Amino acid sequence: MSTISLRQATVLQLAPGVATLLVYLPLAAFVSSRGIPNLVALMLAVLVAELPVSWAIMMHRVRRENGGSFNLRVAFPWHAKVPWWQYAIIGVPLILVSAAIVGGLNPIIERLLLAGPFAWVPDWFVLRSDPAMFTELSRGLVLKIWALGLVSFVLVAPTQELYARGFLLPRTAHWGSWAPAFNALLFAIFHLIAPWSWLGFFIMTLPWAYLVWWRRSVKIGVFIHVGMIVVQLLGMTALVFGLVPAP
Repeated sequence: MSTISLRQATVLQLAPGVATLLVYLPLAAFVSSRGIPNLVALMLAVLVAELPVSWAIMMHRVRRENGGSFNLRVAFPWHAKVPWWQYAIIGVPLILVSAAIVGGLNPIIERLLLAGPFAWVPDWFVLRSDPAMFTELSRGLVLKIWALGLVSFVLVAPTQELYARGFLLPRTAHWGSWAPAFNALLFAIFHLIAPWSWLGFFIMTLPWAYLVWWRRSVKIGVFIHVGMIVVQLLGMTALVFGLVPAP
């Protein structure tokens, strides 16, 4: 496994984010003009840009490191076994805290920044996930959006974690104890479609990065990331389909 510099890590982490932004921009304008939530644009951008670019980068670099062949153990060298109790007493609480940051802290920060330094951003660009925006859509369209979201976010969660903490973090471990902090910062900035969310994403991701670095296992990072997405999807599903009252 070869090491990478800060500049290389920055380029590699941001590349899928740039690709996602370039696809999201026209799609968000298009769907918003037709009364469809721009969340759909993000789902499509994830599937056609972020996922392919992330895997293409990983496959290209690993093949170069591994004599032309792709090997999962070379791609993700930190795969130490983590005791089940650490998933229970560390992983599960982090899932709940992360979901609270995304669903509670992030919206507060976003409202402040969108009313201040980012007030110039057009409304069609700002990603909205308010369940109320689905009420005017037909049930058939809501079901299709929900299915698309299920596919895209279930696929993107493990890929993002494998890419950021499984692929990039071990290759920057020579930075010492600063490596996880830089990793979390770059992962936050990677979300170029929502710079007003960078602070929340950094706070959320920082303990993930240090946990993966400490345990030398991307498995627990994937567990937390996927778990957080599952909690979000369950909450959104309950709100969209009226199983719980909207806040």
